[in-house]
Amino acid sequence: MNVRGLTQIGAYCDETPARRQVFPLMDGALRWSHVRSLQDLGHSLAQSWRKLPCSAAETGRGKPDVIVILDSSGIASFMRISSIGSNARSWAPDAVRWYELRLFNLYRILVALVFGFLLLSTITARHFGLSGSIFAAGQMGVIVYALLATAIFAISESQRFTVTTLTLIGVGCDLVMGALLLFVFGGLSSGVGVLLLITVAMSALLLPGRLALLTAAFATFALLSESFHSLAMLRATERNLAQAALLGTAFFATVAIFYWLARLTRESQELVERQGVDIANLAQINELIIQRMRTGILVLDGQGEVRRFNESGWYLLGTPPTQETSIRKLSPDLYDRWRYWITTGKHNNVPIQVVQGVPAVVPRFTRLSGQDDAATLCFLEDESMVYRRAEELTLASLGRLSASIAHEVRNPLAAISHAAQLLAESEEMPDADRRLIEIILNHCGRVNGIVENVLQLSRRERSRPECIQLATWAYGFVNDFRQAQPLGNDQLRCVVDQREARALVDPSQLTQAVWNLVRNAIRYGRQPNQHADISIRVRQTNPSQGAFVEVIDRGPGIPQSLQRQLFEPFFTTHSDGTGLGLYICKQLLGANQASIEYVTVPGGGSCFRIQLAVPQRDQLALLRADERAQSSFASGK
Repeated sequence: MNVRGLTQIGAYCDETPARRQVFPLMDGALRWSHVRSLQDLGHSLAQSWRKLPCSAAETGRGKPDVIVILDSSGIASFMRISSIGSNARSWAPDAVRWYELRLFNLYRILVALVFGFLLLSTITARHFGLSGSIFAAGQMGVIVYALLATAIFAISESQRFTVTTLTLIGVGCDLVMGALLLFVFGGLSSGVGVLLLITVAMSALLLPGRLALLTAAFATFALLSESFHSLAMLRATERNLAQAALLGTAFFATVAIFYWLARLTRESQELVERQGVDIANLAQINELIIQRMRTGILVLDGQGEVRRFNESGWYLLGTPPTQETSIRKLSPDLYDRWRYWITTGKHNNVPIQVVQGVPAVVPRFTRLSGQDDAATLCFLEDESMVYRRAEELTLASLGRLSASIAHEVRNPLAAISHAAQLLAESEEMPDADRRLIEIILNHCGRVNGIVENVLQLSRRERSRPECIQLATWAYGFVNDFRQAQPLGNDQLRCVVDQREARALVDPSQLTQAVWNLVRNAIRYGRQPNQHADISIRVRQTNPSQGAFVEVIDRGPGIPQSLQRQLFEPFFTTHSDGTGLGLYICKQLLGANQASIEYVTVPGGGSCFRIQLAVPQRDQLALLRADERAQSSFASGK
């Protein structure tokens, strides 16, 4: 993974601390990790990229090419790019070599036909005066050579063997036949040596360098053998021997030149192929990015026909049928806005409702080129997204402001509470004044609770998830709560349905969230004049899904009309409540990729159900190894 390509993402994460959360890989997305710098981001993405599943075809080639998409909420996800690049890189050079081998095989068949006609024809024998055992050997050899050439061509068409193997077999046949033809036709003066030169040149194109040099050496040996044989038979002079030496030198020079040209050609072709693959991948990436953009994109021609659009544009147009392309019929308001821009060149920033049932949009236009009749690119910006971003910025600013105000309120609030306590110690205080002091202390405690909750939200630490066994955690939580909060006659018990239930969560933040739920249940989850009966239940219906932690009470429950507002900040149904407890629980659990919901209990009561994330396989293995180590240590003791 190229870390330099993550510079902009890392800078973005460093500039926006509220959006540093990135989730490690599960089904192509990052979960359960946090990023504070570019180095952390690159490490998290690289670890998750290594866990991407590969198909059987991709296993031998390595990991597939992927693109990383980091959305505005800081969630990174992976999208696989098709393996066109690797296929093209492996296909192009082999295809060229097979094509060259096919031409070489056709040339070999042509040579076999020509010399077969010459050797098997009686006219040629009388003209050249060919006879004897050498001539008979040539006739037999050309027949065998023609059969071998045909067989090599047929085998090469099926591509059962490699190019190098087929070329070696063919070159060997060419050298043997060339040497035989030299003896039959009387040496270099017949011009047969040129056939060996073509064979050597083709071997330089198709074979590795050492094998091509070996071919040149065998061809030179054939020339020199024929020259020495002719010299011994007094049919040639030393001049023919010199010609054979020069032609042999030409063989080696041909190998050097053609091998260099072949390598240069292959390198140039591979470069072109790589550039073509890069262009194709860039086009595919651009297409994926455009399709995933939340801004709708339309391409309009001069007549107002929609030529192309992305998924968001298709949705914002009301998901029209593909055969309907006229923007005038799809949305008259959008057509009027487009005509207004073409006429005046100005944009109207007033949102319009393109189609009933979809969000209002703000259309913007630009030409694809400088010509007046060029196609128009239309951007449909979802108005709700713009308002949502503005609202997020406003809420973030208000959160920081609230935290600073809460911090400043604590000191005067502590002074007021302390002064009220001092006044309450006075023995001459009338009962009416003591009631007023009691009211002051109660409201000071309530305001202090709000201040503590606001500060808790502002300075919340990032989650440190780990794989935990929920049964052990639940029993430990009940014991800790009983020691920290005297229950009196109230009941708090733990019910574990599946002891093997596990989850990936920050145990301290899970404890904080459940602690708030149990405190609320003790305070509000009881019938009038009765003791509270609270249960913490742990269950997991399916190992492939997240485990559940439920806080159940037998109180009056919550009315249906108020259930949708339970987790909103500062919403409370009691005069002494702050309205931040459930909101803090939702925020803590959301940071751990867990969810919380309210469920009505049949027969009366309330149930706050928490669904936790499923731990990854490697984390489960570590947890089980720790459990085995602890059990073996306990048994050893």
